[in-house]
This record gives sequence, structure tokens and C-alpha cells, in this order.
Amino acid sequence: MALAEFPARRAAPPSQLAPFETRLLRAVALVICSGLLGAAGALFVILLYGQLIPAGSHAMLLVVGGAALALVALQALMRGSAGHMADEASRELMARLETLGEAARIAGLPLVRALRTRSFLLAADLVWVPVFLLTVLVLHPLFALATGLALAALLRFGASVEPPSPRPDATFRAQERTRRLATSSLRDAMQILLLTLGGALAISGRVQMGEIVAATLLSLKAISAVSAALDDAPALRAAFRSWRAIRYREASG
Repeated sequence: MALAEFPARRAAPPSQLAPFETRLLRAVALVICSGLLGAAGALFVILLYGQLIPAGSHAMLLVVGGAALALVALQALMRGSAGHMADEASRELMARLETLGEAARIAGLPLVRALRTRSFLLAADLVWVPVFLLTVLVLHPLFALATGLALAALLRFGASVEPPSPRPDATFRAQERTRRLATSSLRDAMQILLLTLGGALAISGRVQMGEIVAATLLSLKAISAVSAALDDAPALRAAFRSWRAIRYREASG
């Protein structure tokens, strides 16, 4: 008895957005890797107060300081390369959207704008916020508690609100100015709070000076990343909706 023959399943056509997605993934990976180098300053501070100053070696100080500066330069180079990749990805996206029609091109504009501004870098920086918080927790739980409370306040009172129209009214602009001033004041207050808390812990002999400064640097990095992302939240939300609209148009097209 002959076996029934079934028609072979036709492979799904490759996505027209595949080259764009490849470039974008490379740029995101580069930004995420560069974010780890952002902790170089905190590590240098710990070594400075814990090892270099007690050792009294100028040569060792110059070597470690030079290495820290090299890591900072490498981070800047990596972020610059990632920005260049994001620009190339945005051009690739626009070229692909032209083939999908005028409606797809208009739908993709928010994503293109996000790739060509700081919004792309800010979104990737958020990946390292939990790592910074975990490091602060290792330095001392009270530092982590203070940072967590500051982030909670920032998320509660500093969340961006999209303007109700393309031209926001005077009330919205005043609220936005107040919000930005509040978040800036929160960062300044957080720095004073962490240094004061660290001073109290140092007096009781529970932490070293290097740990105080390192915890302050990492906490402020986490707060700055979240604050900047909140500032660009409308652009990030628009970019996400834009990406979903593009994928839907390609799938239904």
C-alpha cells in the first residue's frame, strides 16, 4: 500500500527587516557591553582608598589611574560605535519601509527618531541598573536601601507624561519643568544623603572611605539612568508602538 504523499511545507519568506534587526542587535550588544565599563570609576575609588594610598606608591597610582582612564576612553569609543551602528540601522529601516508603502514609512518614524537620538543609548543603559544596585548592596545594605527608596520616589513622582497634543499647552510645560527640577534636586539630595550615611558608618568603623565614594557613584549612576529614561519615556513608548506597527504591516502585507 503506497504511503500518502503530503505536500512539502513552504518555508516562510525571510523578513525584509532582517538586515535592520541584525544591525540593531549588534548596536544594542555594544552599548550593553560598554555599560559595564561605567563601573570603572567606582572600582578605581575602592582601589585608591583601600590599596593605593596605604601602599604609598606613586608608580602604582599612575598605572591604575591610567588603566581607569583607558577604560573610560574605551567606553566612549564603544558608545560612539554603537551610535554609528544605530544610525546605519535607522537608514536601513527607512529603506525597507519605503518598500512597504507610505503608511509603513509614517508608522516607522518614531522608531527612526529614537535610533537617531539618545533614547537608544538610554534604553540600553537600564540593563546595568540592577547590577549597580546589587554592587551597592554588597558594599553595604543601608546604601542599597537608600538608593532603592530614591528610585521608588523617582518612579512615583518623576514619571514622564506624554503631552496630550503635538503642541503641549502652558500647563503641561510648567508641569514638565517642575518634574525635571524635582528629579535634579532628588539626585543632589541623594548624593548628600549617601555621603552622610557613609560618614556615620565610617565613624562606627563599618565601612571604608573608598566604599562610601564607590557606593555614591554607583547609586547616582543608577538614579541618573532611570531619570534619563523617564525623561525619554514618551519617545521610547512611541518607538515600541512603532516597531509593533511595522511588524504587523509586514506580516499582513
